[in-house]
Amino acid sequence: MKQIWKKTFLLTTLANALFIATAMSAAFVFFHNVQAITGEPLQWPLLLVLLISGFLCGIGMAAFTKSIAFGQGLCVTALLGIFPFIFSNHTIALTTYGTSAAYFAAILASAYLLLLLSLTLGGTIGYLLFGDGYFTRSWFYETWMGRRFLMTKRSTNAVSLITLISVIAVMMGCAGMVVVMSVMNGFSSDLRSKILGTNAHIMVLKYGNDFSEYPRVIEKTRKLAGITGASPFVLNEVMVSSENNLSGAVIKGIDVKTIASVSSLPANMIEGDLMNLDSPDKIENPRHTKQDRDPLQKPKSEIDMIAEVLDKSDPDAPAKQALPGIVIGQEMARALKVFIGDVVNVVSPVGELGPSGPIPKAKAFKVAGIFYSGMYEYDAKFCYIALKEAQAFFGLGQSVTGVEYKIANIERAQAASHQIEQVLKGYPYYTKDWMQMNRNLFSALKLEKIAMFIILMALIFMASLLILVALIMVVVEKGKEIAILKSMGATDVSIMKIFVTYGLSIGGLGAALGLSLGLLLCFMIQSFGIGLDPEVYYITHIPIRMDPLELTLVIFGAIIISFLATIPPALFAARLKPVEGLRYE
Repeated sequence: MKQIWKKTFLLTTLANALFIATAMSAAFVFFHNVQAITGEPLQWPLLLVLLISGFLCGIGMAAFTKSIAFGQGLCVTALLGIFPFIFSNHTIALTTYGTSAAYFAAILASAYLLLLLSLTLGGTIGYLLFGDGYFTRSWFYETWMGRRFLMTKRSTNAVSLITLISVIAVMMGCAGMVVVMSVMNGFSSDLRSKILGTNAHIMVLKYGNDFSEYPRVIEKTRKLAGITGASPFVLNEVMVSSENNLSGAVIKGIDVKTIASVSSLPANMIEGDLMNLDSPDKIENPRHTKQDRDPLQKPKSEIDMIAEVLDKSDPDAPAKQALPGIVIGQEMARALKVFIGDVVNVVSPVGELGPSGPIPKAKAFKVAGIFYSGMYEYDAKFCYIALKEAQAFFGLGQSVTGVEYKIANIERAQAASHQIEQVLKGYPYYTKDWMQMNRNLFSALKLEKIAMFIILMALIFMASLLILVALIMVVVEKGKEIAILKSMGATDVSIMKIFVTYGLSIGGLGAALGLSLGLLLCFMIQSFGIGLDPEVYYITHIPIRMDPLELTLVIFGAIIISFLATIPPALFAARLKPVEGLRYE
């Protein structure tokens, strides 16, 4: 008999591990190779396939072995744990924001934990359906008995107190998870929207310094599926100085006519007009007088003096009224203490070679507009000039740094990048998408979100232990009733269903109250707001974004954990012998 049990254990373990591995491999090939989905978007369908296959395998093992088959589930999870290391070259496709060890380990740990939960859940449900040796789906009188046990008076107040504490514990765990996940979603989505509003989704760059054929590149790629806009740009680092201060900056030459198709810069303008970059004669004159300026002006910096010398030495220098325009961020305008119409000097450290070495190149610009993106880093460091002015200032001729694109679905940025590279036939061109350019930032946010999810689920698990304790006390208290039911013909599975109903009522009530409390707290935070330092957090207040899918997962997670917590005491109740319950009656 023992040999038969060992063979059954080994057979079910290997068969189910093979089934899940085959399902995952087929799903990976379909979504990654056929649908061309990579990175975080690929994780969700694979996770769904993992959960469904694990749940079905759990039901199958329970029906075959007439037990919950928790041991087989552990072995299946352990066997599948070696697959990511065997196929490590393919698992890299699951990570877009970063491939750090901590991030990858967090994803694997979450996947294995969810697989074990799905196997256990499937095994438990399979045992409740097939534990009697045949299929039984009736749960009518068991539900009625479970509610009766929940509502009847106790011989001791301890059980009622522990039951109340269990409901409160599950409620607080669910409420905390709803608030934390909503805040994390708010941070991630708000930050991503601001970054993608300021920057394009994809950039096409070229090895070398000559990228003068960019009109042909745009013509080839502009009509590809999913691409909604394209615009050339020039990017470089400079120093920007005024009469009062100076600041390091990233200057970007843009095509004013097409920039709106790839960036939200025109919508972010709070003063001036972006179109004045092509029409500098329309820039307004300064609205302040010299008396309005800071009376304690700083002495002229070396940058300003270099700029003045270069301007005086240039006989063809334009008049002040004809100076080209520049658009700067709100924080940079505050730091430089300039307004619309004021003149700033832009100095590039890379200039022409002179007798004593490289001479910095400087040029005066008139402030044509001020933008506000909501991100301190961008508002303090970015400035924009017309594309032709940038090409002339940096001596690029007709060349540009690259071409930036906007796509309809930002989650398919990698697929669009590969499509563009195929059209351009690769070298000397290469692409960068928004996920690659902001990899470290979004990797940290994703890792923090996963860690918080695991921690809060652990708190709900601790709360479910109170349900387990309460059920054990109820089983001890209701020993006589259990014995009577079994003597009347109730099966072990029916007794289990009674106490599972009892525990699910506690978990479901706690989850519903927790969801209500969490939503109330989120609406309060959203309505009244909690301010943040933009220099530290990039944003001015705590953002809230409630994802219906994640809220549903939180509730189902709490109910499933509560359900699993009922299994040990329910099994204990099911295995009570009628003679032991009636012995002293």
